[in-house]
Amino acid sequence: MATIKAKVKDAASSAKAGIDKAKASAGEKVQKATTTDPRKKREAEENKEDRLLKVDSDEREEKGDHAAERSGRRTIITGT
Repeated sequence: MATIKAKVKDAASSAKAGIDKAKASAGEKVQKATTTDPRKKREAEENKEDRLLKVDSDEREEKGDHAAERSGRRTIITGT
């Protein structure tokens, strides 16, 4: 039962990450479309890349939490 719950949570994490990635791409396109300044266009690309890296990191962390729950371990949440 715990394995099924963890798999469902992993699927939900993946779906949420996919939505967040789509939002990052859409945000970049909007920022690029509203400016003619090449620096701001590069900034938009960099912001998108940063958001994608954060989404991937968050997804991996959530999946690690699910694995820890499945194995009976609890993770210690820090203030960072």
